[in-house]
Amino acid sequence: MEYRFQIKATPLDFFLMSMKKTYRSPLGVCNIIFFAASVLLTLKFYKVAPPLAQAGLILMCIVIPVLQPVAVYFKAREYARAIPQGLTLEAGTGGLLVEAGEQSERIGWNKVSRVIDTGDCVVLKLTGGSGYFLFNRVLGDKKRPFIDYANKQIG
Repeated sequence: MEYRFQIKATPLDFFLMSMKKTYRSPLGVCNIIFFAASVLLTLKFYKVAPPLAQAGLILMCIVIPVLQPVAVYFKAREYARAIPQGLTLEAGTGGLLVEAGEQSERIGWNKVSRVIDTGDCVVLKLTGGSGYFLFNRVLGDKKRPFIDYANKQIG
């Protein structure tokens, strides 16, 4: 065994990763433009609009800064709940050993297709579409050496 990590993913980890990814994408630019346009429309037409339209203007102003993050957080809670408690990942020359309670699985390095450093975490992407998230707080100061080691193993 070269590396051993106790996987602890919280909803906050997934929330921060999702929000960062959203606001670094074209969708994030659209969100900012929509929010700015909503505020400008509300400031311009609120006083002359009927009550139902006023409610719509206010709703438009809170969709992006309030409702969207709440929805993303609830989705992040689902992701965090999907990860079993006590999940341990060991990486060595023989591959990855993933243990969750009484269950364990050995995954050869030939099944790891990519090692992705997102900045917030390292993703070990497996063939078939699944993968493992190792967040920075779990990796600590072993992040860079682990990435180099894993990339060397998948060659």
